[in-house]
Amino acid sequence: GSFGAAAPRDGATARWLHENPGQDPGSDYGRQKRSCRELMATFARDHGGDARFAVLPGVLHSEAVWGNGTTEYTLDALLSAPHQQTKHGLPASSAFVCPVDPDVRMPMVFVDDLMRGLIALQEADEHQLLEPQRGYCIPGLSFTANELFAEIRKHHPGFGFRVELDENMNKFAALWPDSLGTEEPLRDLGYAPRMDLAGMVARVLGAHEHRNLKTAQAFKALDIEGNARLSRVDIEAHVRTYLVRGREDYTHTGQDAVTELVDALMDQLGDKQDGFVSWWSFSEFNRRSSLDEEVWKQMHKVADELRKQIRELGHVPRV
Repeated sequence: GSFGAAAPRDGATARWLHENPGQDPGSDYGRQKRSCRELMATFARDHGGDARFAVLPGVLHSEAVWGNGTTEYTLDALLSAPHQQTKHGLPASSAFVCPVDPDVRMPMVFVDDLMRGLIALQEADEHQLLEPQRGYCIPGLSFTANELFAEIRKHHPGFGFRVELDENMNKFAALWPDSLGTEEPLRDLGYAPRMDLAGMVARVLGAHEHRNLKTAQAFKALDIEGNARLSRVDIEAHVRTYLVRGREDYTHTGQDAVTELVDALMDQLGDKQDGFVSWWSFSEFNRRSSLDEEVWKQMHKVADELRKQIRELGHVPRV
């Protein structure tokens, strides 16, 4: 992040960054951010214009996919919680592995608040912006991992975790200030965060629960033997239903496509040791894609190939 070990622990501001340009942010990433601010200041000085910048904490949201930064441990924990409980008749997962000191407090912001803050900064009149370089932190909420886990347990009392510190992540967790300043964005932008810890946890868990229900329904529909794991036979039966159905005149091409697609899907989904797909692997895959999406992609490839073959034979393709 932008702040290093020398930064204030509470109420850190963009002004402090401006007034302490020589501080060590502790990473190349932080130094790159500082260079961007310096470049903006130089451009504004030499060419004019209305340059503004925002300092953002870790961003929280209810989407299915995210990156691998320090603050993303929060999203990982919230994803893990529903899977630790046996629901939908499917196996439970193991305890969440916390990669940072559970007593270290870090600032974060929920995406709804973030968008309000950025729009407020973008739309504010120049005369309203009293901070150096028109730079502002966009504060949200601050909490420790222990506080997060306690809130999760209000929804999932059996949520478990163990601490296995990731040296790099824990280092950067300690560099973050405990909180970002709220006075300046409220005074100049009219912005104050609305999302608190309880609301954030409820919102994100609710989104995961909704996705898990749909994914569990899909998993059970595929699980022919009802043994809570998918075999190649299960996957292939599903694929053939979609890929070959209605194309009986071109069975050979369709069958080849099925074999190729199932091979690719098993590489993505299957356990390399036993060749089966677990509920957890299937759920993880569905965060980024879905079986039906992959099947439909392959269907379009097959359809294009069939049209090509028909054109070469001099026939008109059926619609």
